[in-house]
Amino acid sequence: MIPQDKMVRILADIHTTESIIEGNVMYPDTALMVFNQQQALIFERYGVSKEQFKETYTYYLNNLKQMDALYETVVDTLSLRETKANPDKGSEELSQ
Repeated sequence: MIPQDKMVRILADIHTTESIIEGNVMYPDTALMVFNQQQALIFERYGVSKEQFKETYTYYLNNLKQMDALYETVVDTLSLRETKANPDKGSEELSQ
């Protein structure tokens, strides 16, 4: 099973990749092809196989309290990434 901290980073990367592809690729079949390629690169970067990811994800699906905790951390990670990518966004919201 993939350790929780690594799973958080993988899921955050996957969700970031999905968002980028959805915003830039118009055709669903092309988007799926690009996503599958990018997902394979994410797995390679973290040194996990697609099977290991599926097995770990299935574990979390069968343990929903742990899945909720995992995704709380994923959402926090994505929020932090967004803040780092758009540092002026937070100060603009405060001034309105």
